[in-house]
Amino acid sequence: PDNLKPFIPKEKFDGELKLRTKMGIDFPFYASQNLSLVPKEGGVRKFILNKAQRHIHAQIEKQKKETGKVRCLVLKARQQGCSTYTAGRFYWQVTKRQGVGAFVLSHANDTTDKLFTITRRYHDYCDDMFKQRTTAASKKELRFADLDSNYLVGTAGAVEVGRGGTIHYFHGSEVAFWANTDMHFSGIMQSIPTGKLGEGTEVILESTANGPSGKFYELIQDSLKGDSEYITIFTPWFWQDEYEFDPPIGFEVTDDDMEYMKIYELSIGQMYWRAMKTRELGSEWKFKQEYPSTIDEAFQTSGDESYISPQLAQGCRVPKDDLLDGNGARIGAIDPAHTGDRAGLGYRVGNRMKEIKYYKGKDMYELAQIAKGYITNNHLDRLFVDVIGIGAGVYDILKHDGYKDIAQPCNFSTKPVDMNPDGTPKYLNHRAECWGRMRDWMEQENVEIPNLEEFVADLTTPGYHYNNSRGVLQLESKKEIRARGARSPDGGDVLAMTFSKTVHPN
Repeated sequence: PDNLKPFIPKEKFDGELKLRTKMGIDFPFYASQNLSLVPKEGGVRKFILNKAQRHIHAQIEKQKKETGKVRCLVLKARQQGCSTYTAGRFYWQVTKRQGVGAFVLSHANDTTDKLFTITRRYHDYCDDMFKQRTTAASKKELRFADLDSNYLVGTAGAVEVGRGGTIHYFHGSEVAFWANTDMHFSGIMQSIPTGKLGEGTEVILESTANGPSGKFYELIQDSLKGDSEYITIFTPWFWQDEYEFDPPIGFEVTDDDMEYMKIYELSIGQMYWRAMKTRELGSEWKFKQEYPSTIDEAFQTSGDESYISPQLAQGCRVPKDDLLDGNGARIGAIDPAHTGDRAGLGYRVGNRMKEIKYYKGKDMYELAQIAKGYITNNHLDRLFVDVIGIGAGVYDILKHDGYKDIAQPCNFSTKPVDMNPDGTPKYLNHRAECWGRMRDWMEQENVEIPNLEEFVADLTTPGYHYNNSRGVLQLESKKEIRARGARSPDGGDVLAMTFSKTVHPN
């Protein structure tokens, strides 16, 4: 209408229709023009997405385009604005669609109140051109009269909430800290349409970590294994511009911190902020849980390091533009798995692991066919096959079908050959030996691995100790890893197998 003053210059658009169309399909634009918030420094300003929020948005939109719905888990550092983003996204959704409901469930009453205050502020400051009329506006609900849509909040506790109605947009806040998580999760998920009716629905579960146990941890593990419809989105602490202080004169970083600083490309101001926050929290272990740099840091069980440290893996995943493949051997490996489990397949050329692939639900014959195509397409000189379990069958098929000169068995349970200077074994078995060679390789100056969170998590999952009776390095077994609730490090085993034996190019 002519009597409504536009909040952006009209000359930028060919009329109100184009404006409304853009507002309806472009959430970052809608937020920057129509949503208001109170930033940490105070005042009121329009909602401009920060780096973490832009990353979350991009991943969510990608999944929605591919699947028609959103099912995502956000593992994050503290105070990065994931809840602010989700509240804004769901307010945007329910104020443009008829007959839909959004529900927010938090872990504590004060957090629930804060989340609803954020949404209520969005509504109060909303421009009249896009503001929907409400018939109910309480401390727990906004109901939009002309659309018959609503936005409701609740707190996880002893009483089941979220049952009874249909939920199209569900935001679980700080899920790792919910009371009675399984009860709430199973009840709420029954209220969300599935199948064809589930198209367009969105479930966003976000939390900081609360140790390697519980429903949120299990959901993350299943997601990384490819065992669920959820994707995992991770946002490290150093993406926040405000997590930086001007250091005082004389502030110095240790050699270990200098390596950390180099790997994550941090400034001295970020390192000083990290040092001050670590002192405030009381330990580096606590800092890693509250402000992780990687998924494995978030879910660490104690201060003990994994055999491949997150810092080492992170340094290797940084692209090395000047790294050439040269004439090195093309060495592949496959870690087969029973139908229903995850199989891994990848290859390495010199100091660069070219790729890693994961497969679900493939039987022995299907994996053998995949391996044959992989050998041909990537011109492999060797393909190591883990022959424990169904891998023996995969190897037999490859050997029978004419790949006996390229396919080679790898048995992780056999004795190692690498020795200490005094002639004693360095490792308990061949698996530990392969991982040891892989870590030595990763510690070189110019090494590159695929920049995939799932693969990095595989590399950093196994722990280790030195066998007291023999003094040799013993890697945590897959059985032990599963017993503590973590997933099998299949991708790590794939790369480790490429170091099983020396291979020369054909």
